[in-house]
Amino acid sequence: MNTKELFGMENPWEYVAAMYDPNNLECLYGDQNNYVCAGDCKVVDDYNQKVKDTSDEIITKIPAEPWWGNPLKARLIILSLNPGYVPEVNETLAKLLQTNEAVRRQLINYKAKTLRLEAEAFLPEEETEDGCPISCKDAVNILGDWYWVKMLRQLKEDVEKKNGQINEEVFYRQVALIEYCGYSSVTAKISLPLNEEGSYGFLKKLVSYISKKEDVRFLIMRDSYRWDRLLKEIECSDDKIWRRKPRSRSQYITPGNFENDVYKKIVESLACKGE
Repeated sequence: MNTKELFGMENPWEYVAAMYDPNNLECLYGDQNNYVCAGDCKVVDDYNQKVKDTSDEIITKIPAEPWWGNPLKARLIILSLNPGYVPEVNETLAKLLQTNEAVRRQLINYKAKTLRLEAEAFLPEEETEDGCPISCKDAVNILGDWYWVKMLRQLKEDVEKKNGQINEEVFYRQVALIEYCGYSSVTAKISLPLNEEGSYGFLKKLVSYISKKEDVRFLIMRDSYRWDRLLKEIECSDDKIWRRKPRSRSQYITPGNFENDVYKKIVESLACKGE
């Protein structure tokens, strides 16, 4: 994806994608990994020195996840804070997954594809490569602890009920997630001073480009203060923005997590525009 032609800036995450080597036996979790955008290296190093040995420390041993799916193709863009880090999943299970060459290869290649903005949907399709005991979709969900599958389950079911022509694959092509910070940590107290020269500058360009698409809506689920500031700075129209209930920390996209008729609007926006 030539992002420089689209909105005047090269995708800094392609630098990270180039590090995702399927021949590296520890590409999913390894002490030698440092999956950080070139423009973020100093910022991340300085930040980690300040919060060293705390749950706020940025984990660079695992693949970065600035987004899920393809924000350039989706209609509903979920806005959150940063990927979580669960040692039992992101370390223990990752070590197990990467011992299988076929699983390791298809998983890290998919994550590289996602960083390059070449993914087709929020989750890969069910197809299983030769010699692989599980599908890439299963591997992605295992490493993600099925978190977003759970957060989106009721929305998916309600959209499918609203429009019987929409199935799971169509639903996941319409949804994407963007994290304010693409690096993982145990706790979500990120105060990383991201700068315009690094991934934050690209984030603004990406969101600004998406905001100009007529049929796209943003759904703020975490870190509303920072997201509202960024959306205001890029002059995004307020009618393109939906928000979770104030004071809630839950990211379940369910009726009880939204005020007024926001949830109904989310369902209708996806059900009425299925492919």
